[in-house]
Amino acid sequence: MDSFYRVLNQKQHEESHRNEYNFDHPDAFDFEILIETLKKLKEGRKVDVPIYNFVTHSRESRTKTMYGANVIIFEGILAFYNKEVREMLDMKIFVDTDADVRLARRLRRDISQRGRDLEGVLKQYTSMVQPSFNHYIAPLMVHADIIVPRGGENLVAIQLIVQHVHTQLQLRGLKIREELAQAHAFSGQPLPDTVKLLPTTPQIRGLHTFIRNKATTRDEFIFYSKRLIRLVIEYTLSLMKFNETIVETPQGVLYKGKRMATDKICGVSILRAGETMEQAVCDVCKDIRIGKILIQTNLQTGEPELYYLRLPKDIKDYKVILMDATVATGAAALMAIRVLLDHDVQERNILIVSLLMAESGVHSIAYAFPNVQIVTTAIDPEINEKFYVLPGIGNFGDRYFGTEYS
Repeated sequence: MDSFYRVLNQKQHEESHRNEYNFDHPDAFDFEILIETLKKLKEGRKVDVPIYNFVTHSRESRTKTMYGANVIIFEGILAFYNKEVREMLDMKIFVDTDADVRLARRLRRDISQRGRDLEGVLKQYTSMVQPSFNHYIAPLMVHADIIVPRGGENLVAIQLIVQHVHTQLQLRGLKIREELAQAHAFSGQPLPDTVKLLPTTPQIRGLHTFIRNKATTRDEFIFYSKRLIRLVIEYTLSLMKFNETIVETPQGVLYKGKRMATDKICGVSILRAGETMEQAVCDVCKDIRIGKILIQTNLQTGEPELYYLRLPKDIKDYKVILMDATVATGAAALMAIRVLLDHDVQERNILIVSLLMAESGVHSIAYAFPNVQIVTTAIDPEINEKFYVLPGIGNFGDRYFGTEYS
C-alpha cells in the first residue's frame, strides 16, 4: 500500500520536513489508483505499480510491472479502510503487534532507510502515528477474518493461513495443464479457421520422420529441425498482408509484384525451446527485433509460471511472431499470449508458430484467443499423462540442446 501515497504539494512538503504531515491518515493515500490497480490484478491483467520515493515524497518516473496470479498479497496499515477494497479481498488478515515493537520497527526503518533523525521520528510517532493507529487502524480489526497476534513470530497462525490458501486453490481447481489436456480430448471438433497448417508434402513428412525417430542422432536432429523451422517461418511470412507494387527489371521491363504491407515485425520466443527458432526468423527478416519470455513448469504443481520477460518497448506497434517448438496443452502459449496482450499487442497481430502441436492445445488457444493465428507443420491427436504430445517428438528442448540425461 506504500506504493500509493499521494504526491505532496508544496505546503505538504514543508509540513513533512517539519515532521508535521500525517502519512498514517487515510487522506495520505490515493485510493482511486489503488482500487484500479487491484481490479486489474484480480482480472489477471498487467499493472504498472508506482514507486514512491520517501525521501522526496514523490513518485519516481519508473514503475514496477506486476502480473495477475493465483494468489496476490496486498498489505498496508489501512488495507481495510476502503469498503471497495475490502470487497475485493478473499481473506482479510490483521497482524497485531505490540506497540513497543511497532515503535522499534518505525525507528529502525525511518532512520536507516529514509534518512530521518531520531527526534523527528519520535515527534511524528507520538503526535500522528500512534493517534492514527488508535483512531483509524485498530477499529478495522472488526473487518478481519483472522487476527494474528505477535506477527511473524506466530508460526502456527502462518501455517494455518497457508493451509487455508492451499485448500482454496484446490477447491477452485487451478490445475491448468490438466484441464486444458482434457478440455477438447473427445470433442471431435474441426480445426479452427485460424489454424494454418504447412502443406504436408513428401518432403515435410520426410523431415518429420527424422525428428520423430528416437534413434536420430543429436546432430541430425538439429539439422533437420532447422530445415523444418525455416520452412514454417517462411510459410508464416506468406500469411502476412501484402500490397501490390510495380518494379523495373534490369531489362527495363515492368514487373507487377507484391511487397509486405508492414515492416514492423518482431519475434518473441518462449524459452527455452522457442529460442531454437530465432535464427530462422533473423535469417529471413532483416534487422528483426527479438523478445524472450521464460515460462517454466512448477515442479510441485506442474503448472506454468512466468520467470523472465524481455520485450521491445514499442511492441504494441508490431506484428508478433510468437515461437515455441512444440505446443501440448497450450498452457505456456496461453500465458505468453496473455503477456503480449497485457503489453497492448492486438490479438489480430499475434501469430503463434510451432513445429508440432497437439489438437487439444490448438483448440484451447483458438477458444481463448479467436483472433490469434496458429501456424504449425503438424497436429498430433493426443497428449499423455506427462503432457507429451503423441505420437510426438519427445522433449524437443532436451533433444536439441543435448540435456536428455542431465
